[in-house]
Amino acid sequence: MLQSAVNNLNSGILNIVNDKVHVTGFTREKILHSYLDRGLQAWSSKGLFDFEELVFHNIKSDALIIVQEDGKEIHRHQFKQVHKGTFKFKNEEGKDTTRTFIIRKSVYSELYHFYFVVEKESSETQQEKRSQSNLFSNKEDLDAFLQERYNLLVSF
Repeated sequence: MLQSAVNNLNSGILNIVNDKVHVTGFTREKILHSYLDRGLQAWSSKGLFDFEELVFHNIKSDALIIVQEDGKEIHRHQFKQVHKGTFKFKNEEGKDTTRTFIIRKSVYSELYHFYFVVEKESSETQQEKRSQSNLFSNKEDLDAFLQERYNLLVSF
């Protein structure tokens, strides 16, 4: 439940207190900064959730998520789109397939997130469904994956 809420935020603060997570959502990053810098009470949502381990590579593009523990910042997460493209390949059933994909770069680390834009779920093979969203430690790992899996060289 918390993961879904985090993935839907435009920007937000997650404050972990004991076994609970206080979530404060904002309509955009600029408003979040106004809240932090000037105390402007312009949040768009608030919630209280049980703690659970989270993944942050599926947050919205450009959404800034600040993680706090007892009110002290411990992490920031934000992904910005760096490339969008389309390519053709043969799927595991040997059928010609065209897919649109997006590559995002983490603002606060070397992580890259590659994912397919879902166009026709019913026509996807099991392998394609498993590889819808992938997180890579760095650009070299992303490049190796794209070259090996799809014979694709992407420059950005």
